[in-house]
Amino acid sequence: MSGYPMAPRVWLVAGLLMGTAHAAEAALTVSPNRVVLQAEPDDVQTGFYDVENSGDDTVDVSVEPEDWSGGIGGGRGTVPWLTVRPKRFTLHPGKRTRVKYTIRIPKDASGELRTQVFFTTERGEGIVARSRLGTIIYVGIKGTETIEGAITQVSASYAPATPESAQADRLDVAIRIQNLGNVHIVPDGKVTVRDRTGNVAATVPLRSGWGLLPKEEDLYHAIGHGIHLPPGRYTMDVTIYCG
Repeated sequence: MSGYPMAPRVWLVAGLLMGTAHAAEAALTVSPNRVVLQAEPDDVQTGFYDVENSGDDTVDVSVEPEDWSGGIGGGRGTVPWLTVRPKRFTLHPGKRTRVKYTIRIPKDASGELRTQVFFTTERGEGIVARSRLGTIIYVGIKGTETIEGAITQVSASYAPATPESAQADRLDVAIRIQNLGNVHIVPDGKVTVRDRTGNVAATVPLRSGWGLLPKEEDLYHAIGHGIHLPPGRYTMDVTIYCG
């Protein structure tokens, strides 16, 4: 999915104060921890999870898909378009196995299908230790996807180094981003700082790595250490790509 840039311009005055999946308990690892696919309505796609027990104990594993179409605040119903085999298995220390998933796209699907597939482990006798390791599946429905985002707020702080402080100059640009589309996005981008003459004084990448589901909004930061901005007037070009 290609990204679309959002590029507002804000002002900054320097010198003034302006925010692999692994279950350690059971030593269970699952790969991949994220699956991103594209499909058409009525398509069928299959794939595999590689599951390994690198611990010292035998574990019983249940594979439990949950509906995550509504994100963290949504319901947790069944996932009729996804099947997994096997649903339960026992994994001895040092052993690995594969779990097959089959995705059957509904004829009326649009936007994006989302699910979390949890690998739930139990071990021990008497007091049973139980843990859940989640992996996520995104399926974009071809021809129906809308990728759109908005920057809803930008603020910046600049803390110059002083003789009394052991810390270097620090620029922190806080950018609030909202997902206005119907598929998940993983914002990426940069902040370009220019001096009064238009020359680039600094370029700071966005700290990304996590995504936003449709209608979600979150705060991202571009933080630069060791960036020295002499007192004066600066502009910041904030460019965010949603893809």
